Amino acid sequence: MLPIVARYALATTAAVFVPGAASVPAMAQAAQQTMTFTIPSQPLPGAIDAFIRASGWQVGYSSSMANGLRSRAVNGAYAPLAALNALLEGTGIKVNLTGPQTATLVYPTQIRGDASGGILLDTINVAGAGEDPTQHVDGYLATVSATATKMDVPIIETPQSISVVTSDFIRDTKAAAISEAIQYTPGVVTQSPAFSRMVDDVMIRGFDVANGNSGMLRDGMKYQSNVYDGGQEPYGLERVEILRGPSSILYGQLSPGGVINAISKRPTFEPLHEVNVEGGSYDMRQLSADLGGALAPGSNMAYRLTALVREADTSVNYINDDRIYIAPAFTWKDESTSLTVLANYQRIDTKFAAPLPYSAVSNFGLPQNMFIGNANYDKYIANTYSAGYIFDHEFDNGIKFHNATRYYQSDVTWDYMQWGSLLANGTLVRRASDRNEFSTGVTSDTNLEIKLQTGPIAHTMLVGFDYYYRTYDSDRYRSGLDYSFNVLSPNNLTALPTINYKINYGSDASGSQYGIYFQDQMKIYEKLVVLLGGRYDWANSDTLSYQTSTTTLQDDSAFSGRAGLVYLFDNGLAPYVSVSQSFQPQVGADPVSGAAFVPSRGLQYEGGLRYEPPGANLLLSGAVYDITQTNVLTTDANGNQYQIGEVHSRGFEFEAHAKYGRLDLVASYAYTDARITDSVDPYEIGQREALVPLNTIALWAEYGLEDLGLRGLRMGAGIRYFSDMNLPDTHQSVPGYYLVDAMLRYDLEALNPKLKGAIVSLNAKNLLGEEYITCVSADGCRYGTPRTVSGTLTYRW
Repeated sequence: MLPIVARYALATTAAVFVPGAASVPAMAQAAQQTMTFTIPSQPLPGAIDAFIRASGWQVGYSSSMANGLRSRAVNGAYAPLAALNALLEGTGIKVNLTGPQTATLVYPTQIRGDASGGILLDTINVAGAGEDPTQHVDGYLATVSATATKMDVPIIETPQSISVVTSDFIRDTKAAAISEAIQYTPGVVTQSPAFSRMVDDVMIRGFDVANGNSGMLRDGMKYQSNVYDGGQEPYGLERVEILRGPSSILYGQLSPGGVINAISKRPTFEPLHEVNVEGGSYDMRQLSADLGGALAPGSNMAYRLTALVREADTSVNYINDDRIYIAPAFTWKDESTSLTVLANYQRIDTKFAAPLPYSAVSNFGLPQNMFIGNANYDKYIANTYSAGYIFDHEFDNGIKFHNATRYYQSDVTWDYMQWGSLLANGTLVRRASDRNEFSTGVTSDTNLEIKLQTGPIAHTMLVGFDYYYRTYDSDRYRSGLDYSFNVLSPNNLTALPTINYKINYGSDASGSQYGIYFQDQMKIYEKLVVLLGGRYDWANSDTLSYQTSTTTLQDDSAFSGRAGLVYLFDNGLAPYVSVSQSFQPQVGADPVSGAAFVPSRGLQYEGGLRYEPPGANLLLSGAVYDITQTNVLTTDANGNQYQIGEVHSRGFEFEAHAKYGRLDLVASYAYTDARITDSVDPYEIGQREALVPLNTIALWAEYGLEDLGLRGLRMGAGIRYFSDMNLPDTHQSVPGYYLVDAMLRYDLEALNPKLKGAIVSLNAKNLLGEEYITCVSADGCRYGTPRTVSGTLTYRW
């Protein structure tokens, strides 16, 4: 929104006396001048912004007042006051003139008389563009995102598929990992919780987005340097945004699948105090807290402290699931400038769930609770640290400056017994793997957002530069073969293995990426939205093999672009089309020519339709897409890699987020046909990618039972279905499965007013105890987690 609006809204933070604001004749004259307006029906904050640009008026209003509301269409000749009233029709919001071309929006209950006979307005907060994509959203429906454009843009105006998972949804489904938080999102699949307990490894539209270079972001910037750095704690997130399809235009080298952007909880000036005590299956005990607010009444500084401690066992013998997470944050802001400092520390203490061959799982029927490791040896301990800042400033001419920088570090100790071969007598031939890993990441992003008007076209332009530097030092050692374990009579407490520390199979890698990008979002007559953008990247890396003492150098550059169109109908329909690109450097060289591998490239065509009906808390999205990734590395029978591979993914996705009275709803369906279309191994050609089912269906609904006389009680239930998944290297299929989840929550204030702020909840995952497995290859299978139940006591004040 224009800076003059922000200044005006700050002025109205104090009480305003309407009669003394300006002379009545001047106000009446300004309000009655006729102008031409072309403002389509849309989310109310965007409509008010359009009115301000067309009329030159200053309008102050509370951002929370406008959340979730939609404007009426205003087309034709109107006096500005009449146009503003027409725009607000049906919302219950009224206009109070405070000057010749200034107004404040209020609900009738906000207006009260004072002793002098004037009309005193309740406090009006700083005017904004409505929903803030970094702050809390009540319920499951978010309508604005910054991930797709690096600007605060309504989702309905975005010509690419994007989903938002709110912190309320994370809480209600009791997600313990990002993979669980996004489990009701279309086009997304993950490995079993046995793996995601440690790391975030997600497939989007058939492509892996496992780390910073593939698609895992934090607050709009790349995060982990490799997939084994440790997953992100969902309790520390305000929301998770999933942008599907190639997105190198804004983030550089990436997988064609898209990005997952985890948004940290940030300081709030409203008091926030929450403490949770939890207990559940497998001796789970957890304590968490989320505290925040202004440092002092009326202060322009705020803080937030989010923390979690968990000790737990798991469904697999000898494997624990312990975690510590603490995230302090601080914000300073004034009328035009804000500075937020974010930091976090996380410790994951567990054991690695070693992958199992599909033949052993399907033929031998190994029990789900069997641990094939050595309890005296196996461990996975990851300590991660992150600290950075986000600085924003809006100049008097409306230009917005943004700069964010972060340092990330991970230190991992990872020892485990690897599955080898299973002999006829039940003896499992194993080998010990001893790994110590250290990685760092430094990332920075700087951009300018510029708004200008050229005739009927409203431009919002973004020009920026970002940088990402990463290191990954991995020491890997092995033992000889171990014959001490038998699956018929397992003994997990054997002597420590003898490790050969003379040969280091690890490597030391580092890399840099620099990128410049430009984007222009053009609104033509407030109905046609055109999005054009381009980016140029320079990426280099060097990898030292400790075993061979050889260094592999890569030096690549690439251009990536995106173009999209959206048309906004007055009835809330918004069809769109887009084309987007991605690139991803590949380390290594051709075994015949010796030429360095070139980056793989991704190209997507997408068409979709969204529906956000006026006056309804509903967002429906549907999309069809076609993605081709070329220059993919494929491996022959001798272990040599060739860059002749190609993967083709096409599909259809549908998603619904809705709130009807006491009902909150999330639903999705995805058809994903991701296939290997070229490979050095002819056996793979035509095969579907592993772990990617053709069909997935998900539905979660939560309902308040007040109408049934059960005040304070809410119940939720969800079902997820995954069709069979392919194993390309065997032409076998992993059976599909369905999972049922449930939740009950009771506000104890309904029982006794003295218990205000106390809430108890009960959650069940895989309620029916479905037995299932997930496989990334014929030798990479894991059991799913059986039924788990947890109870939580929450106190808020």
